[in-house]
This record gives sequence, structure tokens and C-alpha cells, in this order.
Amino acid sequence: MRKTMFLLLLVLFATSAFSQYRNVKINSTAREDGQNVVFNSVINLPPKMNNVMSYPGEIPNTSTFWDYQTNGSSLNVLMVFGDTILFCYGSCDSTDPTGATTRMANLVISVNGGVNWTDPMPVQTLPTRAAYPELRKIYLTGNNPSVMLSGRNYNGSNSRGGAWVDAFFGLGSFSSTYVMQEGRDYFGDLISGSLYGGAFSVPPSADYDSLFFCKFNYNTNTYSGKILIAGPPNGIKNNVRYRFASDGGNNGIVMWYDNTVPAYAMRYKLTTDGGTTFGTTQAMQVAFGQNGVINGDTCSPWFGIDAAYKPGTTNFGAVYSTLFPTASGQSAGDPQGCKILFYSPTVNGGVPVEAAGKINMDIISNPSLFNTMAALQVGVTPLSHPSIAYSSDGSRIVIAFSAYQPGDSLDGFNYNDIYITYSDNGGLNWAAPVNLTNTHTWDELYPVLSETGNTSGQFTVKYQVTKGPGAQSFNNNAPTYRVYHVLKKFNPANIGVREVNNSVPAKYSLNQNYPNPFNPTTTIRFDVPKSSFVTLNVYDITGKLVETLVEENLSAGSKEVSFNASRLSSGVYFYKLTADNFQSTKKMILVK
Repeated sequence: MRKTMFLLLLVLFATSAFSQYRNVKINSTAREDGQNVVFNSVINLPPKMNNVMSYPGEIPNTSTFWDYQTNGSSLNVLMVFGDTILFCYGSCDSTDPTGATTRMANLVISVNGGVNWTDPMPVQTLPTRAAYPELRKIYLTGNNPSVMLSGRNYNGSNSRGGAWVDAFFGLGSFSSTYVMQEGRDYFGDLISGSLYGGAFSVPPSADYDSLFFCKFNYNTNTYSGKILIAGPPNGIKNNVRYRFASDGGNNGIVMWYDNTVPAYAMRYKLTTDGGTTFGTTQAMQVAFGQNGVINGDTCSPWFGIDAAYKPGTTNFGAVYSTLFPTASGQSAGDPQGCKILFYSPTVNGGVPVEAAGKINMDIISNPSLFNTMAALQVGVTPLSHPSIAYSSDGSRIVIAFSAYQPGDSLDGFNYNDIYITYSDNGGLNWAAPVNLTNTHTWDELYPVLSETGNTSGQFTVKYQVTKGPGAQSFNNNAPTYRVYHVLKKFNPANIGVREVNNSVPAKYSLNQNYPNPFNPTTTIRFDVPKSSFVTLNVYDITGKLVETLVEENLSAGSKEVSFNASRLSSGVYFYKLTADNFQSTKKMILVK
């Protein structure tokens, strides 16, 4: 009965909501070819730790043991339409963290802003596996709302790109299809009509991949228009990583990481006719060549890529991480190579802009911090896996990415945090990145911003959390930690602790939040008389931790922090400040 009622709510909310929107001091190359996973460093580590814990904001019933949420690009796993939220993710069992037999792609939906969620809906039934899903909301024949996913659809033991279409929104009854040729990972975006366009790779040899584009009609479950984007030996090597993004119509970009040593490159092609044809190959950056020096630093493209179109325009923005290039590989051990770059052909004369790196992050520019890196897990760089999104009016661009935690490590690997930066002038200048998570005993990775439902003052991000770093789904020999998926709404210009004034207070104190009652955002002010490690936590009426607002060393002064409770239900909550031997708790009321 409960499931039936929730399905009815899904249908009602969906129809309404959708109508509103048409050092690692090593080379950490990761490669998954569908059967084997290769990583160049093996560390012996402690046994499994898979007990259930709790992390504020986790999406219920989605914890799993698959901990590599990307195969090189920022997958579109999250979409927001008012109070309706769609999220997809990969899973596997604790006894099978490499996903050899239990790997699956799943969909969950919330129709009340993330307060409640459906049970996970797998796209198919084992033993047929599925992996690396991304999603789009669609309308089937008769204007019926639904959801489609694409990614990797295994054909026996072999990997292959594919797609899944739900028979009706929230039903969880998916049709399953394969792209026309065996290979890897069908990643893409909606184009015109009832078509989805995407790229997939085919490895014809151990040394080279071929990258193709094709269209998928989600009403007829058929593929067409296969086009070669890049093939050996020009502009592509093995281990290709790629992304396709569009403006929802005829304009689109395929971008890919060219792993050719030593001329590592980020290349792309554009279409203006919905993927029927593509222009010539262009480059955003080439190591030791075009745009190989940014702000005086030598750097080279690395995978961890994303792209999005500015709403209502044909202009796109692309982001990717970089490393320091050498004659034989790429290194995370030189800080000048560690950046997040933003690229748009109409910005800065087509030269990539440094959104994060030495120019604005102390953990990269300060040797005493940078040199504390122990090791980074497979595929992760000091600044890693960026995701990009625009506000609905196009006035603000936000990038979310992960960054290592200086000095904090476990099992031989560094922990990571999620950082946010933004631009209000089209990507030419970027705010100093701010730590969104700032936790010292959790590892946060693979942030994905929703491309929909954003305003300049509120974006939505999803990221992965584990109790310890290291990739258990690859042969890092990491312990098997439980993997959590977390949803968070935030104001890009209002993250973290803010200084109220420069005076030094006489004692610790915690003020009443204002406004109170509130909906959905309130401000909490507190005083710190000396440098201290401070925590500020929010609890529900049962005593469950629902949000950690502060967990860091703070200098003396009067401080304030914002609390966004949009994902929580109405009710009484408590916030508690702890510093040295001081503790204080106050009550606040959320009224929606």
C-alpha cells in the first residue's frame, strides 16, 4: 500500500514539476576495460570495514560498496525540478566490491525536495550487470513523463554501451538496449525531438581506442547515425575518457582526453545539426604545446571532465583537471601542474582559465601543506573530477570538485573534501574555492552538480562519502568501506564560516539563530575567544545528527554560518557548539 501511494504521488508531482522545465608522487592512471582493472600501485591494507554508519544528508537506502562513481567524466546522475529530484548510482555487494557479479545501476526519486525517497529501482536483473549510469527526464509518446538512463550495459562478461527507459515515471520497469557495437559506456545528453545523443568507445587494439557518436530514440528504443569522432592514430590513444553535452537541441560538444605520450591533450568536436555531422577536431590544451603553460605553470590535461551549455545560448563551458607532464607520463607531485581549468572558446581568447590551483588554493601553493600528501587513490588527483553547472538565468557558473586533505590520511591514502568555486562573468574570473564539506574523518569524492533547478543563490550537488580513502572497487587493496551518496543544497557565495568583526570576544558564546522560525535558511552566530578546534552540529528531535556546519580550527573572533534545511521536514531542531571545554545547545524551528 505504501509503495502504491508513493507511486501515485510520484506521478502527480512529476507531471507538475516536469511541466516547469522543458601527491600522490606516482602516476595514478586508472583503466577499466570491462573485464580488468589496472592500477600501477599496490598497497597492503587492513581488513574490511563495512559496518553501517551515518552521514548527514545521505540519500536513504542507497548505501552500497561500489566506490568509483565515474569512468573519466562527470556523469549526469542528478536532476532537480522543483521538489522533484532524480538520482541514479552504481552498486555492488560487500562480498563483491569490484562488481564482478553484482554490479548494478539504480534509480531513486524524491517528490518532496529530498525528505523522502523511493526504494532503489534497478534497471535490470542480475546476472546481467549495469554500470556508470547517468540520467535524463524524458517524455514518451502521449506526453507521458519518464526517465531514461544510459551508461554501461554488460553483454555477458563483455562491456557495451547501452540505455534503459522506464515504462512510466517511477514505475521501475525498464526496457534495456545495447548500442550497435561492443565497447564501453554510452554517455550523452538529450538533443532535438525524442532523441538522445551520446558517445561510446571501442578498443580495436591494446594501443588505441575509437570514439563514436550515435543517436538513441527513446520512444522506439532504436539507435541510428553512428559516426566516427576520433580513430587511431590521430587524436586518440587508449584509455579514452569522454563526454557529450548539448543545448537540448542541435548544438553539442564531444570532448575527450587524448592519452598520447607526451602530448596529452583535451580535444573536442562540435555539432550544429543534432549530431548528424561534426566539425573538425579542435584542442583546448596540449601538453608542451597549445596552452601548455597556464599562469606561468606547465600543466597538461587529465581525465575528470565535464561540459554544459549556458541556458538559452549556444555557448558551452568545459572543465577538467590537470597534472604536471613529463616525457614519460604525468605527475601529481609538482604543484604547478595541479589545477582545475575552465574552457570556453568565447572566453579569454580561447585560453583555459585557472578556476582552482596555485593562484587561489593554499593547499597547492604552500609547500608545507602540499608535501604532506601520502597517496591518492586510483584516478584521483590533488584537485580532481570537476563538475560544472549554470544558474537557470545563466548569470552564475559553479564548479564543484574534490581536493586532498593536507596531513589527513588513513590506510596509506589521503582523505578528500568537496570544494566549490563560482564565476559571475562568464568564466573569466573565479572566486577562491571554498571547502563545502570540511570533514577530517570522512572521504568525500566525485561531486556532481545538477544541471537543472539552479538559481544564483542555490545549487544542488551530490557526492560520494566513505569512512576511509582508497578505492576498494579497484586493486588499491583498500578496505571495503560502505559507500554513501549525499545530497546538499548550497549558496555558492555563502559557504562556510564568515567573520562578523575583528574584535576578540571575552568568552565562548552561542547566539540564537535568526530568523527563527525559519524556512529554509537561517544564520547562526557564535564567539570564539582564542584559536580553537570548533564543531557546530545540528540534530533532530531524536538526537540524530542531520548536519555538520563547522568542524575545523578557527581563529579568535565573532563568526557566523548559514544553515540550509531545504531537504529536512518541518519540526524542532537543536544546534550544538563545542570548543575546548565549552558546550552550548539551542533550539530552532523549521516551518515549511
